[in-house]
Amino acid sequence: MANQAEAIAETLVESGVEYVFGLPGGEIATFIDACRRAGCRFLLTGHESSAAIMAQVLGQITGTPGVCAATLGPGATNLVTGVANALLDRAPLLAFTAQTALCDIATLTHQRLALNVLFSSITKRSAVIGEADTVELVRESLALALEPRPGPVQLSLPSDVALQAYSPAAQHEKGRTPPIEQRVPSKVDAIAARISASKRPLIVVGLGTPPVAASLVRTFVEKLGAPFLLTPKSKGIMPEDHPLFLGVASGMALDSSIVETARIADLVIGIGFDPVECDKTWFAQVEMVSLDSVSMQQGAYHPVESIGPISDLVGQLTTLTPEARPWPDEILTARRKAIFRSPQPSTHGVSPLALTEALRAIFPGNGVVTCDVGSHKLLFGQFWRSYQPGTFFMSNGLSGMGFGVPAAVAAQLAYPDRPVIAIVGDGGMLMMAHDLVLIRELNLPIVIACLTDGSLSLIRLSQERRGFLPCGVDFHPPDFAALAEAFGIHSEKTPSIEGAQAALERALEERRPTLLEVQVDFREYYDLL
Repeated sequence: MANQAEAIAETLVESGVEYVFGLPGGEIATFIDACRRAGCRFLLTGHESSAAIMAQVLGQITGTPGVCAATLGPGATNLVTGVANALLDRAPLLAFTAQTALCDIATLTHQRLALNVLFSSITKRSAVIGEADTVELVRESLALALEPRPGPVQLSLPSDVALQAYSPAAQHEKGRTPPIEQRVPSKVDAIAARISASKRPLIVVGLGTPPVAASLVRTFVEKLGAPFLLTPKSKGIMPEDHPLFLGVASGMALDSSIVETARIADLVIGIGFDPVECDKTWFAQVEMVSLDSVSMQQGAYHPVESIGPISDLVGQLTTLTPEARPWPDEILTARRKAIFRSPQPSTHGVSPLALTEALRAIFPGNGVVTCDVGSHKLLFGQFWRSYQPGTFFMSNGLSGMGFGVPAAVAAQLAYPDRPVIAIVGDGGMLMMAHDLVLIRELNLPIVIACLTDGSLSLIRLSQERRGFLPCGVDFHPPDFAALAEAFGIHSEKTPSIEGAQAALERALEERRPTLLEVQVDFREYYDLL
């Protein structure tokens, strides 16, 4: 008879889970061993936050919730940032944490935390294994993680429960009752009428738009003839070389120009648009309608919504849109110019914008980019052109530093034959240098482009714009190329754009883990952010 840990592991494998990311601990060891024996590979990460990010991105790519695991106490608390990132990035994740044995939990305070309280505000559900049928609980949790909007579920596994025999007949309490489908009257007709009455509609495609809807979205855009914006997490749903593309909204570089474009429109049509990606409230101050799989109304944001499968809604709206609503050529031309910038010459490192364009010119169109958080994120989010769905990943809802490298690990595991590049700053690289161990162990041919400027430049810029002196933001970065070599990772350091392009070409050809260190001049950010 299987024990509880074995029942969990077998259920995960049956559900298509191939990897569990995390760090072991005595109290979670039974679960880890059960996963090993069930054929679910446990991958050791240097920090639990990395484990949650890897699981999140793998879940986003595969459509099967990613799984991470940690021990109790500090293991669980180290998961928090990664789990919160999955919540605000709307990513399917199942997080397991160990917990103090139930037989001792009333007395033993060592490493004991109220994990349900800790995780309940950053998950769709937090539950304790052993209080209901375990297999049903895991199945329901996997399903809940995928329900719109997708997000994380956390399960605590007491160390003594893990060893108890699993017997469905002996467990009478039921887990979560499956939600009753609510039939919401469609408002597609009302949205179509609003579009017909508009003169300058603008489409905003957001993170809730599934890749399978990409062709339908394109058909709608081209039939309507109206321009569109993408959000960072929807990059690639529409190709960014399309003549109706007017930029990435919002919070990226040139944000004031993007918001101005939205205000010029007399109607904004959200497709899978989620305000979690916006760091300003412009979306609540414009006339807006929305097609989505779940309501996003909150606070002052109350668009006319049509809720249902996005592909179906877009198809219906396309049928109901008989006439194009193009913008005047002079306005389109002006808005295109508003998001164009030329790289600036520099004597303190290379231009970040020039580097963005140079790497994009070399990197294959089907390759996957993962972008960390910092000034470079705002630049790459706006100026890195994506042409295919699912080829650009960044943390945007939570915007937590340290995302880029572990996200690249997940992308390379999901796409072993495709090129993967992580764009990170020196601050983010310091946070996640430990992931080089796993990259080396698995010999993942990831390219890490590390942009060094010796500063947390995004915060530095914010301080200076408020009239403050820079404080707590500047530091002496290590020699990241030498650091990578110490981890057994090939590295190159270059002072030029041409050198960066040549190094990237070699890394793509040789298909081996590579860290490319490039010193950039953060002063260019002052003109773009």
